[in-house]
Amino acid sequence: MTHALRKLTAMPSLSQSFEPSLVPSLRALDVRCFRWLGAGRLDLPLRLRLATGFARWSWVPMVAVMGGTLLGRHAMATPLVSALLTATVVQLLVKRASRRWSAKRPFAIGLCQNHLGHSDRGGMPSTHAAVMGCVAGSLLPWAGVYPELALIPVIAALTGWARVHAGAHFPSDVLVGLLMGMAVGRAVSHFL
Repeated sequence: MTHALRKLTAMPSLSQSFEPSLVPSLRALDVRCFRWLGAGRLDLPLRLRLATGFARWSWVPMVAVMGGTLLGRHAMATPLVSALLTATVVQLLVKRASRRWSAKRPFAIGLCQNHLGHSDRGGMPSTHAAVMGCVAGSLLPWAGVYPELALIPVIAALTGWARVHAGAHFPSDVLVGLLMGMAVGRAVSHFL
């Protein structure tokens, strides 16, 4: 095998090239940001309790907003169902990507305890953030007609904050998940 061919075959694949462990400066920035936010700290019990509670139950206010939007507005059934179906597909794709990239979570590298009892599988990108971002991206164009839908991106952002503060994710995990989800959700809603 020639030198050039060996060098080419030794290069990481496209999916591996985005793995945070291959970009140590990104992970170092993530760790600094995680610590700066005071995420996962036991000495801030109220904030940690709020974060773990919202991380577990953030789907409730989202479903409540979506259900309230649907009441008496049958024209919203198609966009709402489309948002949920798209979010389901996004969830499957993001879980596959996070397994592939296998980026460690904050609790897995000892930055904090595992406050959510989460599995040790890869955390980049955040599935919760991607799903919430997808629903937000799908429904945001309708917020001008149904103002309560403007709460969906707020709920998505708070979910990301909660997941970081509970030690399940680094800030970049959440940011990448939100952006991926919003982009897909917005693209799909464009065709409705």
